[in-house]
Formats: sequence, structure tokens, C-alpha cells
Amino acid sequence: MHERGGFILMAGSGSRIRSLFPDSPKPLIPVEGRPLAVHIMESMRRSGIDHVVVNLHDRAERIRSGLLPVIPEGMMVRYSVEDRVLGTGGGLLNAWPLIRDMRVLVVRTCDILTRYDVGQGILRHEEAGASVTLVLSGQGPTSEAGKIFLSPEGSVVLPGESPGRGDRPVWFTGIHIVDPQVFEPQEGLPEPPFSVFEIYRRLKKRGIPIRGEETEEGWLDLGTEDGYRQLPEFLEAWPGAIHPVEVPRPR
Repeated sequence: MHERGGFILMAGSGSRIRSLFPDSPKPLIPVEGRPLAVHIMESMRRSGIDHVVVNLHDRAERIRSGLLPVIPEGMMVRYSVEDRVLGTGGGLLNAWPLIRDMRVLVVRTCDILTRYDVGQGILRHEEAGASVTLVLSGQGPTSEAGKIFLSPEGSVVLPGESPGRGDRPVWFTGIHIVDPQVFEPQEGLPEPPFSVFEIYRRLKKRGIPIRGEETEEGWLDLGTEDGYRQLPEFLEAWPGAIHPVEVPRPR
């Protein structure tokens, strides 16, 4: 069993940033001279994650060949290739055979940079005895405002649910810390593509809360043209987001 595993969402078409990079898949767009997705992998490696599953669909072979030479040393990457778009929820269920033996799973999009310490987040997730923790921020783009809320008790109000009195609007930073067993395929789910939030809503109906952890660290969505143009300013304010400490090589 892998104690800590990762899942990086890379199956999207990258339509929101295609105007800047018409010929490059989103995971391979350059950030400080290296593919964007590699910075996400390095962040996971620093958090003690050495086994990562990546889902691919659009230009899958090009992404795989582009990442192969720059995968962080000591990290094993396996691929879950989708023959059609499955959505975040469908993609995780499709990858069930590859993630089922992990004790804790960190799910991330390939396009959000943050200095949030995932390793410490895992420890707090485990101390809380949570099944799902979503990493949230009190700040974010106006276009995404009002979609997710956080209750005073630390429970997440998901998109499509009605916030209650005292619930605060927050932004999702694209980081999930979960017990991978929540992604075991089950009857009654919609036909893909569907969002992972559909799975989380079903958990809540069974009485399993979705825990929210709010971070004050900066974050930036590079999946949009506007976000990518903000990259220099972001790196000046939050340099630790992509300049990793060196990971000791395995002996």
C-alpha cells in the first residue's frame, strides 16, 4: 500500500487558455522554463507523495512524452487514459484500480499554483478523521464568487446547495485530500461526464461531512488567459509556490 498518493487532473482540453497557447496542451504550458504540471508534481513530491496517477484524454500521448523527461526523481507516474471526456468525478472513478490501495489521496488540478503545505494538510486531515478535505481560500476571482461556502463548524456547502446563516463564501483552490475509498464505483451515479462534487453531495446525504480547510497562502489559476498574465506578479508575491526545496534522492 502507498501511504500517500496523488491524482492530477490533466484530461481537460485547455480551452480557457488556448488563445495564448494554441499548439500546447495545458499541462505543458511553460512556467519558469518548465511544464506547468511538473511544478504540481514537485509540490506533491515535497509532501511525501512518490506515487502519482494522471488522467489523460486530449492529446494524451503528447502530454505523456512531454512530461517523461522532467518527472521528479523518485516519483512513479501511472496514467489513466480516457477514450472520452469523463469529468472530474468520472475520471476518478475510472482510475479506481490505480488509486484503491492508497491510504490517503491528494487530488489536484494541473493548473493551480499555491504555496499551501499539502504535507501538513494531510496531517490535519487525518487528525480530524475526515473522509474529504477541500482546501479553500477567502480570496479569489470575482467570476467564481458565490459558488462554495464554509460553515462556522468547518463544513463545506457545495455548488448547488443553499448556504445557511453564518456560512461564508470561499474559493476552492483545486486541492482535495481524501480517503480514496470514496471513489469506489457505485450504482446510481449519473453517466459521465460528471463532477466530483456529485460524489461529495452523495456523501453528505449519507451523513458524511465534507471538511473545509481555509488557507491564507496565495493561489493562482493558470488555466485562464487572465490568470496566466498575472503569473509574474504572483511569483513575486509568493516565490515559494514554484521554487521547491530539493528532494533527497532515494538511497
